[in-house]
Amino acid sequence: MPLTIESISKDDYHLISLTGDVDTKTAPSLMEALTGLELAGLSELRIEMASVGFLSSAGLRVLVFAKQKMPHASRLILVGTSDEIADVINKTGLSQAMSLVPSHEEA
Repeated sequence: MPLTIESISKDDYHLISLTGDVDTKTAPSLMEALTGLELAGLSELRIEMASVGFLSSAGLRVLVFAKQKMPHASRLILVGTSDEIADVINKTGLSQAMSLVPSHEEA
């Protein structure tokens, strides 16, 4: 499934909304979108994941890249991940570096 990426700056955070699968074919597009941001200057990045059906290891690497480029005290928040994706993130220990929340109201 192709990946659609929408990127919007809000008052106090940046939002990237994803629709589709993040796999070896589409992860480079997400990487390009993230490298287009000034990650070092962001205090909070939210990635809307409710419409992501699959997240491969290539997608996980892109998320790790983003967090590594952001300031230490910044927040990387994944919003609306499926149970399967949340399980992978928790089992890999990445939930230590990024927050998983069901909705923007809980971010």
